[in-house]
Amino acid sequence: MTGCTAADAWIRYRRTARQDGLVPALTLLCETVGDGGPPRGPGGHAVLPVGVAGADAGDVVTTLTVEDGTVVALRSRAEPPSGSTPWAAWALGVTCLRFGLSERLLDAVLAHLGGRTVGDAKLLHQQMVKGGVAEAVIEQLEIETMLAGATPGDLDDGTLAGLNAQITGTDRMLLRLLGAVGFLADGPGQVARVSELIADVHFGSARAGEHGGAA
Repeated sequence: MTGCTAADAWIRYRRTARQDGLVPALTLLCETVGDGGPPRGPGGHAVLPVGVAGADAGDVVTTLTVEDGTVVALRSRAEPPSGSTPWAAWALGVTCLRFGLSERLLDAVLAHLGGRTVGDAKLLHQQMVKGGVAEAVIEQLEIETMLAGATPGDLDDGTLAGLNAQITGTDRMLLRLLGAVGFLADGPGQVARVSELIADVHFGSARAGEHGGAA
């Protein structure tokens, strides 16, 4: 890791994702977590910002536009370059980044619900809506507790995979609260779907000691 301590990095990835969005945070992670190329998932996949993915990084599977830029999903079976990013640093960074995006999604939900009314009451004050928001907040507090102070290697693969599954579940709760807004291609729902794709690439079922190019 270059330019910052592990603790500083955890704060930076989460804060950048929450304040600036997916593409700036993923770009920061790629630039700071190591000098080699980011690890690929077990199937040889990677999800990277267009500005980071090199011309020879792999075959483009799909291109996805989000509210703050464009990312590409790539696939390559080539051997990773020597000195490529250590898996433990990347895995923790991705998890912190996704958690920041989940917090950003909660911010969007609160802003959306706070601006809508049913009769004379704000939608956010409806009992079922309040309960849904509270459930998501509790999930985020649990994730925050697990990640607080963690450095690469502190949390094993199973724990990180579980945290990413929890982030995905929390995001799905929040998207339901957004209703139709969550399905807009240029809205927060698209970011949540790309975030979930990143988790699927790196924390999918084929996690048994196989990190798709991790050193």
